[in-house]
Amino acid sequence: MYRSERCNTARAAARLYTHRNTLLRRVTRAQELLPRPLDDNVVPIAVALEMLNWRGAGV
Repeated sequence: MYRSERCNTARAAARLYTHRNTLLRRVTRAQELLPRPLDDNVVPIAVALEMLNWRGAGV
């Protein structure tokens, strides 16, 4: 959802029915777990997440 809202936390939080700060904490945690910054790899990460979604991996 975050990627489909073009990395806009306010819009993504509204679509996910969650607080903006909660989404920011989750994005920050994801950034910590990734080997490279999310901002440098938005497209490859978005493609990988879409592939998992299509496969039914329940991301």
